Amino acid sequence: MVLAAWKQGFPALYESDILRWMGVAPVPGAIAGVLRNGNLAWIRPLGVRSTETRDPVTPEAVFQAASLSKQVTAYAAFALRDAGKLDFDRTLVSYVDDLADARARKVTVRQVLSHSSGFPNWRSAETKELVPEFEPGSRFQYSGEGFFYLQRILEQVTGSGFCDLIHRLVFQPLGMASSSMIWKPELANRYALPHDRRGELRVNWDKLARSLYEIARQRGQTITSWRYADYRSAVREAGEPPTPNNLLPNAASSMVTTGSDYARFLKAAVRNPEIHREQIRIRPMIGWGLGWGIEREAGREYVWQWGDNGGYKNFVVAEPASGDAVFVFTNGDSGARIYDRIVTHATGHDHPALFWV
Repeated sequence: MVLAAWKQGFPALYESDILRWMGVAPVPGAIAGVLRNGNLAWIRPLGVRSTETRDPVTPEAVFQAASLSKQVTAYAAFALRDAGKLDFDRTLVSYVDDLADARARKVTVRQVLSHSSGFPNWRSAETKELVPEFEPGSRFQYSGEGFFYLQRILEQVTGSGFCDLIHRLVFQPLGMASSSMIWKPELANRYALPHDRRGELRVNWDKLARSLYEIARQRGQTITSWRYADYRSAVREAGEPPTPNNLLPNAASSMVTTGSDYARFLKAAVRNPEIHREQIRIRPMIGWGLGWGIEREAGREYVWQWGDNGGYKNFVVAEPASGDAVFVFTNGDSGARIYDRIVTHATGHDHPALFWV
């Protein structure tokens, strides 16, 4: 999957080019990594963590994973299924029953993982009821809402808060010591800070998370043990609307991680053959499996995901057959231009997923 010139790292001339393009985009910082035969080959930090401090991105810089969080949630779901605690073909309401709509009551865990539930990506504050926009399982529609509902189910079947259960099922066994499903104050001096399309530092990006930590302190509680009712009430107490896309932790988008931690996860995740068994077709070369997008091009099959939080744009593509993978995290709203360039050059061909995203 990865071209010979990229096996040991960025080609020297290409690195100078990508740094130049990052300055134009503008994207202050990035980290790129490559796996070969299922093992980490290299990680390369680029640029700066902040345009104000000019602190460089290091191999242990912490980025928001954005929607690459969904694959970690899927990994935990597989672990619970294998332990006999979760059935992918049971309905959501058989675990957490607060969906009134008749079609919503038919949605299964499998349909959430394959984005075929019919749920919207996120509801607005005015939309009270979670309702599928089409018959569940009939077609694809990307949905963060579905993954957030799955988060509640994982809490229900384990009796644990989402942060704690992801730590126990994913981060701890894989040695991901610098990863969390919520912003952590002890990692604050390692964050690659988010920047807008002008390359300017985004402000108040961590305000809600800091407020939640303070509320937990005042309550004498540990934030990682919080379950749905706890963080929903805390977000309201912090003065924010408790809509699913605004709640922390969030199975769809809130993970923070480093390049080396993410490489450990990726190595383990792509070993699972079920993630690239297509559940729903999107386009002739693109479908979705259990937690991952699927791409077929040039006689090869890949799994992939993109991430899109404010100030962070990320991408991962992996070839399960070879164990090769490329991932890119950026801390700028124009980061898609950078990860597109890196992935395309590293693999030597265009990817349909990058055209579709």
